Amino acid sequence: MAQQTMGGAGAASTIDINPDEMTHIAKELLAIANEFEGVIKPAVNQLKANKYLTKGKAKKAMDKVPKANERVMELQDQYNMASSVVFDILQTMVDADRDIAEKIIAALEV
Repeated sequence: MAQQTMGGAGAASTIDINPDEMTHIAKELLAIANEFEGVIKPAVNQLKANKYLTKGKAKKAMDKVPKANERVMELQDQYNMASSVVFDILQTMVDADRDIAEKIIAALEV
């Protein structure tokens, strides 16, 4: 369990970060990103290309499809931002471990 102490005005607090949970979250976010790229995005593009309803009663309902597709693709942006934060945290953890290892080696004069 990694810990990060946060200071500021008022009392200090500690954030516990479980590396196993972080890597699990990272893998899930990668799976979601792959789903967007491999399945959702092509399906949205296919829907955009279809011109099967140009008139009739259903046309009014179909006018909402482009906005719905846009909202779905906004989700991809949100998942990408979340992914970026998770991978930044993981990189910070790797860097901290490297720093700790270097300090131990220096202290042991190895």
